[in-house]
Amino acid sequence: MSIMKSIRNVAFAVAVISGIGLSTEVRAQDALSTETLANVMIVDIDGILRESSAMRDVNKQLKERQQAYQQEIETRQQALREEDKQMAQQRTLLANDVFQEKQKAFQQKVADFQKFAQGRNRVLDEARAVANGTFQKKLIEIVAALAEERKSTLVLRKSEVILHAKGMNASAEILNRMNAQLPTIQVEFKEGS
Repeated sequence: MSIMKSIRNVAFAVAVISGIGLSTEVRAQDALSTETLANVMIVDIDGILRESSAMRDVNKQLKERQQAYQQEIETRQQALREEDKQMAQQRTLLANDVFQEKQKAFQQKVADFQKFAQGRNRVLDEARAVANGTFQKKLIEIVAALAEERKSTLVLRKSEVILHAKGMNASAEILNRMNAQLPTIQVEFKEGS
């Protein structure tokens, strides 16, 4: 009889413990469901960067400046090629020490040209970075404002989402706000740096 009594006591204890565990789990799920219910907003950042009037304007300005720099670089390269040809023709006509001096001066011109070309690339890279920073700062402001309006608790990039409800995608509205609030960005080219 005492074995039966012990089994009942153990069974009762297991039932009580299981019940407590279940009620704790249910209370925890209730608390989680009210506290962590996510209102998700999806944003196609890449599409907004591609389609916004400001970034199109930035890309146009950068392309125009790049073409101007490319023309200037090609002109200087052609001048260096001509000078190199002339030096090759003068090699047999000039004394060795005079030719070496001319060659040394030419090599310095080539090094200066390389620095110039690298400087132009750096100007373009820095101008793009500053313009992108301006754009992204405004984009974050607009996304945050819209998330607050929609009472969104989670904002995800579209590129990171596999499947979502159509109403979660706020990209078109954000693009419209971006185009209205930041239609252009004046790109600053700091050529003296």
